[in-house]
Formats: sequence, C-alpha cells, structure tokens
Amino acid sequence: MCGIVGIFSSDSREVTPELLGRMTKTIRHRGPDDEGYVLVNTSTGRCEARAGEDTVAELRGTLKHLSAPTEFTFDIALGHRRLSIIDLSAAGHQPMSNEDGTLWIVHNGEVYNHAELREELKSRGYEFRSRTDTEVILHSYEEWGHECLSRFNGMWAFAIWDSRERKLFCSRDRFGIKPFYYYFDGKRLLVASEIKAILQADFVVRKPHNQTIFDYLAFALQDCKEDTFFDGIRQLRGGHYLEFYPHDKVFNLKRYYDVPLRHKLNGLSDDEYARRFRELLEDSIRLRLISDVPLGTFLSGGLDSSSIVCVIDKLMREKGLKLPGTSSGQKTFSALFHEKECDERSFIHDVVSKTGVDAYYTCPSGEGLWKTLPDLIWQQEEPFTRPYVYAQWEVYKLARQSGVKVALDGQGSDEILAGYDIYYASLFSHLMRTFHWKELVREILCHTRWQGKAAGRDILIAIYYLLPRDLKLWVRAAIRAGGKPCLNKEFTAGFTGYRFRQSDSEVRTDFFNEHLYERFAGSNLPGLLRDQDKNSMSHSIESRVPFLDYRLVEFVFSLPWEQKIHRGTRKFVLRSAMKEILPESVLNRQAKMGFNSPVDVWFRTPLAEKVWEIINSRSFRERPFFNAREVEREFKAHRNGQKNIGNIIMRWLYLELWLRMFIDRRIFTST
Repeated sequence: MCGIVGIFSSDSREVTPELLGRMTKTIRHRGPDDEGYVLVNTSTGRCEARAGEDTVAELRGTLKHLSAPTEFTFDIALGHRRLSIIDLSAAGHQPMSNEDGTLWIVHNGEVYNHAELREELKSRGYEFRSRTDTEVILHSYEEWGHECLSRFNGMWAFAIWDSRERKLFCSRDRFGIKPFYYYFDGKRLLVASEIKAILQADFVVRKPHNQTIFDYLAFALQDCKEDTFFDGIRQLRGGHYLEFYPHDKVFNLKRYYDVPLRHKLNGLSDDEYARRFRELLEDSIRLRLISDVPLGTFLSGGLDSSSIVCVIDKLMREKGLKLPGTSSGQKTFSALFHEKECDERSFIHDVVSKTGVDAYYTCPSGEGLWKTLPDLIWQQEEPFTRPYVYAQWEVYKLARQSGVKVALDGQGSDEILAGYDIYYASLFSHLMRTFHWKELVREILCHTRWQGKAAGRDILIAIYYLLPRDLKLWVRAAIRAGGKPCLNKEFTAGFTGYRFRQSDSEVRTDFFNEHLYERFAGSNLPGLLRDQDKNSMSHSIESRVPFLDYRLVEFVFSLPWEQKIHRGTRKFVLRSAMKEILPESVLNRQAKMGFNSPVDVWFRTPLAEKVWEIINSRSFRERPFFNAREVEREFKAHRNGQKNIGNIIMRWLYLELWLRMFIDRRIFTST
C-alpha cells in the first residue's frame, strides 16, 4: 500500500524535481517508510533512478550540472511513497525495474495471489530479487502484457513505463478499491493516488466541476462517474486501464473487466449455496491476512464485520492460523456512541465475548467532528455524502495508535448481498415485472413482519421503478424523505439527473440484479471505497476488503434472488453460511447501522451555532449553487425538531468548507 505520482510533459522543462518533490510530499502519509523516483527520456530510453529522502536534492543537482541539457532531458517522471507491508527490506523499493531496465513500475495496493503467480513465472524463466507482489506485477506484465490483469486477485493502482513500446501503461483493480486520478490536456499528463498531488502543478487550474456538484447536492452522489469535483481532473474507473504514447500523444482508455451477470447458478439447496459461499469467504479472508506487519479488524457490530472477525477466530482455532505482528490474538476496533440510535455496543460485545478478541473502542462526538473537520476535508479531498466518514476516521486513528498497519473491513457486502432497505423495493419491482404475484405477496408480508412496519413506501418505490422516465420526477418528489436540497434554479438549469452507464458487454434483463449492479459499480460502492481509502491512508493503514474478492463477487451475482432476500430476510446466503459461527444476536438482527453518526442530533445541539455561521456566511450565500432563503428555512425547521435533515445539512456544510479549502484556498480552522 503506497502512494504513486507521475508526470509527462511535451515541454521537458515542466518535469522538474521541484514538482516531483511537491507531489510526493503531499501524499507522504500514504507511504512514510520510503521514497523513490525515476526520470525517463522517452526518445532515448535513458532512465535515472533515485531513492531516499534527499532524492529531490539529488535530482536537482543531476540536472543542474549538465552542460548539454538537450542530451539529457526527461519528459516522464514517476514517483513513489512506500508503506511497507510485504518484504520490508530494501528489495521492495520503488520505482522498481525489470532486469534489463526496459520496464519501470510504481504500484499501490496488494495482489494477494502473488505467491502462486511467482511460481508460475519462475517456471517460465523469470528471476526474483524480492518477495513483493510489485515484482510479480512487473514480470506478469512482461510476460502477458495487459492480459496479466485478469490473473490478479487483489486491489491495485499502478503505472508502468514500457520503453519497448514507448508507452505508459496504467491500471486500476476490477472494482476501484485503490484510487487512480489523472489530468490530461493533450500536452501534459499527470497521474497520482490523490488529487492533492495533481494540484501541485501550477498549470492545473482549480475550478469546481458543476455537474458533479449538482449530482452531490441533488442526489447525494459521489464518485459515480469518471469526473471528480475538480474540473479537468478525472479518475480511472475500476476495471479499466490506460495507455499513453507520448510521442504520438495517443491516450486510450479501455475496459478489461466487468461483472459477468448472465451466468446463473440455479437448482442447488440452501445448504450447498451456503457451503460454497463460506468456502469462498474463508479463502478470501485467509489471503487478506498475509502480512509482515501487525494486522487488525474493524468491528461495527453488523453482520459483515462480525462475520470477518468470527471467521478469523475460526481459522485461528481450527487451522492454527497465526496473525502477523501480534502475540495476543486478534485485535478489533469499534466506534461507540452516547446516542442510542447509532450505538451498536451490545452486538459488538456479543462478538467480543464469543471470540475473546483484544477489543479497542473510540467514542466519536459532535465536538470531535468539528475539531477534526479541517483534517478530514483535506484528506478526503472532495465532499462526502455519508455521516459515518468521521466515525470511520476515528476508528482508523485508534487502530494506528494501537500499532496496527493493516486492517480488514466489511465493505462491499451490502452492495452484492442486498443489505440496504432500498433493495426490498427493487425486489418487489422485479417480481411485478416477471408476474411472480405469489412470491411478491409473500415477500411483502414477511417484510412487514421483520421490519415492524407496513411496506407501503417500498411498494410505491417499486411502482416508481416501473414508470416511464418522464413520470419518475413526480413520484420522486412525492416520496422524498424529509427536506430538500434547496438548489438555485439558475444553477440547476441544463443539468440532467444521474444516469448509470450500463455494462459494455452484458444485456441485463433481471431488474433486481441490475439494481444491485448499479449500486455496486455506479452510485454507491465507489464512493464508499473512496471514503475508506482516504481515511485509512491518512493514518498510514492498508485497508483490505474480503467481500470484494472478485471470485466471491461473481459467485454472489450468479445466485438467484432468493439467496439475497428470502422471506423478508436480507443477506440470506451470508446468514446461512455463518450459522454456528456468529453470535445469535448478530446472526438474526435486521436493523442496519454500521459506523453511523448522529448528525441529526449534533446539528441541533453542540454544532448548531457553528453550522449556522457557515450557511449564513457571505461566501455561502454568494455561491451559485444554493437558494439561501430556502436553506435558512430548512435549517431552522431541523433545529426546531420539525424535520430530520442532518444528511442534507451535512452536504451543504462539507461543500462550502471544501470550496473554501481547495478552490478559494482559504485556511479553515475548527476554532
């Protein structure tokens, strides 16, 4: 797990040691253990590599003493910050080259099946100088070209300079677990693990991307497209690779992976589905425990994180598994809240009692949120939509203080296993479309029993999914849950609502699976992964997500809908697989929270005055995005307890503070 940067310019004078230094320094938190650079002349193929904290000074001296700079100029530079996880020796230093120096790589992430691939490559004559997965990626590319990507099981973002073909080859893992941003204006290309690094270039103009802001304010969306909140800075989507040929200025984006949805696994018993699921999850977790540094697990008390903790405990007891970097067993990290509606301590304590883990706790508060906001917004780089981000930040902070460098997390399970309430509506709609009336009635009745309330709203949403596009706006307004975004009509003119781009390779006819896929690949999971990566790496922690092993994802998408929602019970196959492994209280719980934060309460009491100062400020009122009078009315209604719109207020607040910090370049403090 690391941080990468890259620069290309047709004017080699712009590829400077100073810019390299600023870019890598900005993301030092992603890799505090080591630093390195390589400079490349794309015409001659000559490369110069440097390592260590004095790298920039060395590079500056190298360029300064040259009497004939035209003979020794560089138009590509790659930089790296290392967080050492596997093979802590100097052999894992990056940028890393192959034996003849024709390939150079900077890499962020982990390929978990690297040992297996290393043996295959050794049988083909390749030699290895390290135990790192980075060297495996390099030789895999050398052997198979871009087809190597289909062989990797893991998370990654990397850039390879290929002097044989005179191209820069960049890739991001299948689901976009690790970030990859780029700026390309036809003459200059910048790539980086974080946007902050790209902003270090003076020629990059800081300008907000209005369509992204509209999607954020109107629909609470983030990371659902290639665009970012910064105009001109984009992200390489999961499952894609990038090829750049500097001399021809050819820039290609290609998709190499999509979740296969046509294959359906029908006709098995519930026990057989559960057995296969459990085997895949256990193997995924086993792979993600490989580390040379201390490792821990996040425990929210929900079904997903509790399953990971309990499976690890099972592997330790039954298979003699030893966790790296600890002699006291498994460490877990949790957030507790004084507000009961967000607190899951009873479920957490049941898991802790069952497994005997070494448990650590933190207690996020409204005052703590305000104190942390400047750092949180700086590290997240873009506005975020979910209140749990602050609680997650505090848990990562606690883990780092406890000496942990790798953490496992339950992210992704809800998106593949229908873990949110909204999936009841998509299932109802699917059953209506396919005329399965008996199953529809059964699921509605079971939903009502488990949820303790009528399914009327979900039925209305299910009907909404059936309507022509022109009628959906009216229904959306009718079922809007409390409050409104209060947008300026002049700003919204010309913008259209978010529309997910369907798969390039599949024709989708299963609406339920299609809705799962849309939230998995489009509107939900990418934003969650961004939140998690920025929070974890800001504390120099590698976060691993076992539920996003591509084998497990493909298996779950092949299952019939009854294995995801069955008689009103969500995540049915996971619950079946975890019988006798999870505590009964967790196995049978229906309500979902998961590292949430009580912002509704905080914005009424400890933070009310501070938030009011922000949304009543001159800069906020002069923004083109908001109807300031409506914002004032909505906030007062919330503060008086007439509405619960903490999530909407949060978006107003975070956007304004982000604009001040990154666009206006004003210093924001929490005092």
